[in-house]
Amino acid sequence: MEAIDQYIERLSDPAVRAEHRRLNAVGEAGPDVDHGRRANEKQVAAAEEALGVRLPPSYKKLVTTTEPYDNYPMYWVLGSDVYGGDVVSINDPALKAAPPHLITFVETDDGDEFCFDTRRPDARGEYPIVRFDGDDAEPVAKDLGEFLLAKLPKAR
Repeated sequence: MEAIDQYIERLSDPAVRAEHRRLNAVGEAGPDVDHGRRANEKQVAAAEEALGVRLPPSYKKLVTTTEPYDNYPMYWVLGSDVYGGDVVSINDPALKAAPPHLITFVETDDGDEFCFDTRRPDARGEYPIVRFDGDDAEPVAKDLGEFLLAKLPKAR
């Protein structure tokens, strides 16, 4: 089973869902959850066209089969009302610090960015994940599924 499939399966765990909703400030001072925010193929294709690069299959699967607020907080292909930006707007070359081959999908509180390194797709079309700190890009996972699995709360 692919890592992204394992991650998606774990999203049904109440502890995982609660932690993600806590991270996304759902039910506190954060957003009202608007279910039905899954992306569709047309939105994914539009994001790819705007970015000028194919998004990895794991990202496409995630955004078309799950809800944003039930996931680890990352930029979605939908409008800016999801996480204060979407994967296209956050990667506007005029606004981002990372080189163009790095597609940011998560920003940390300290300003680092987790990115797809689009220079190195594997045979599946998956990109390695790097952490860009403003100067250097350090590899952190072989693909999005591995990255997300590592972010899950530990099973009790």
